[in-house]
Amino acid sequence: MNALAPPVSTLILDRETLARDIRALPSLPPVVLELMSLLQQPDTGLDAFAHTLRLDQALSVKVLQLANSPFYGMSGRITTVRDAINVLGLRQLGTLVIAAALTLQFEALHGPSLHMRAFWRHAIACAVAARQLAQQQGWNDAAAFTAGLLHDVGRLVVDSHYPEKAAEIIAWADQQDISHSEAEETLMGIDHTELGHWVCQHWRFSPDICHAIAGHHRPRADGPADLADVVHVADAIAHALDVAGLDNEAVPPLSNAAWQRLGLTESGLLTLLGNIEEEFSHLETVLSPSKEAP
Repeated sequence: MNALAPPVSTLILDRETLARDIRALPSLPPVVLELMSLLQQPDTGLDAFAHTLRLDQALSVKVLQLANSPFYGMSGRITTVRDAINVLGLRQLGTLVIAAALTLQFEALHGPSLHMRAFWRHAIACAVAARQLAQQQGWNDAAAFTAGLLHDVGRLVVDSHYPEKAAEIIAWADQQDISHSEAEETLMGIDHTELGHWVCQHWRFSPDICHAIAGHHRPRADGPADLADVVHVADAIAHALDVAGLDNEAVPPLSNAAWQRLGLTESGLLTLLGNIEEEFSHLETVLSPSKEAP
C-alpha cells in the first residue's frame, strides 16, 4: 500500500498540553492507595485489610462478587468482606482490588472513539497473561498483573480528552494498516506507551510498572529479562486470543529477544494459553465495566 500524507488536523497537541491533562486526572482513591501500602507490609493482618476495604462501598461490592464467583466454588455463601479476603487470599486480593478500582477509573476516563468493553476485555486478558508469565519467572505476579492491566491506559487519555484526535488516529491506523503506536507518533508526536507511563507515575505506581508500560512495544534488544518483556509478550498473546472481538484485531510484532529471554517454548505456550483463557473467563464477567459509555 502506498503511504498517504497524514490527514491535516485542526487540533494540534503538544507534549506539555498532554502532560498537563494527565496531571489534572483524579488520583486513585485513598482506599486503594492505603491497600497498596498494606500489601507492601509483610506482617499486616487480615483485619487491617478488611477495615480499609469497608471504607469504599463500590470496591467492597466488587470483592464480594469476585469471592462469590463460580471460580472459587463459594457462590452465594460469602457475605462479609473479611470472609471474601479469606477466600481470595491477600496476594490475590491486591491485584483484584487494583483491577476493580481501575474498572471504576476507566469508566470515567473514556470517550466515544474506543469501544470500552473491547478495550477492557483486552486489558484483562493482557493482565492475566502477564501474571502467568511472571509466575513462570518467579517474579512479582501482582506487579505484572497491574502493568498488563494498565498497558494501554494512554489511549484512554486521548480518547477522553480529545475524542476527534482519537478517532483520527484509529482511522489512520486502519487506512494505512499500521499500529496505533505508529499512527499516534505520526499524528501527535507521542504514543500511548509514553502517555501511559505518565499516568502510572501520576497514580503512584512503582517504577518497574511504569517502565514496563513505557517499554511494552519496544523491548530492549539485549540485557536481562524484565517486566517490559512480560507485558510485551502478554499483549501479543491477548491479541492472538482475540478476546476483544474487534474486526480489525491484529497481533503486534513480537520481539524475538523478549520471547527468548522469557524462555518460552511452543509446548509450554499451549498450556499457558489454556490457563489464561480459564482465568480470563472468571475475571472478565465481574471486572468489566457495568455499561458501555455512549
